[in-house]
Amino acid sequence: MGFIKRLLGGDGGGGRGPRVDGSLDDTSWYAASVAEYQRTLDSHYGSPETMAGGGFKAAAVGDSGVAMQFFRKSIDMLHTAYGFDQMRLRRPSQADAEIVDGFCSALEASLGEHPGAPVDEAVREVTHRLRTIATMCEGAGAPSGLYRAGLERLALAAPAVRTDDILWDALG
Repeated sequence: MGFIKRLLGGDGGGGRGPRVDGSLDDTSWYAASVAEYQRTLDSHYGSPETMAGGGFKAAAVGDSGVAMQFFRKSIDMLHTAYGFDQMRLRRPSQADAEIVDGFCSALEASLGEHPGAPVDEAVREVTHRLRTIATMCEGAGAPSGLYRAGLERLALAAPAVRTDDILWDALG
């Protein structure tokens, strides 16, 4: 099933609505989204794809803040696989596109619904991870465009988040 269909609700929504109350103020909504992510996190450990599966499920029912946290963790898992594991078990590929797009889409939806949500930490972390992955790709002769495009999309989605001071290197 395609990424857009899954993100828009074609994958396991089961007809239920969001678990996080969208009428909360932006800060409370974000805190509730993080709490719901933490409550459901354990059932999604495994691979970056299984973690992203939690993001697709959350997005399918309209929990964009919860989805953002799952995709954030999935990108963190990619960073570990490519940096600390030195690409031994997994190589950067187009398979990562759904994960990067998922985070960006969930961020865009979150800020569309709750423009004052405190997303800075998440955006800064994902920026660091994607910059590091892109740098490692370039060092290994692998394409980095997917990760660089994600960075550009993040900058457009959250232009108020300061990221120019984030350092990165090929070691993560």
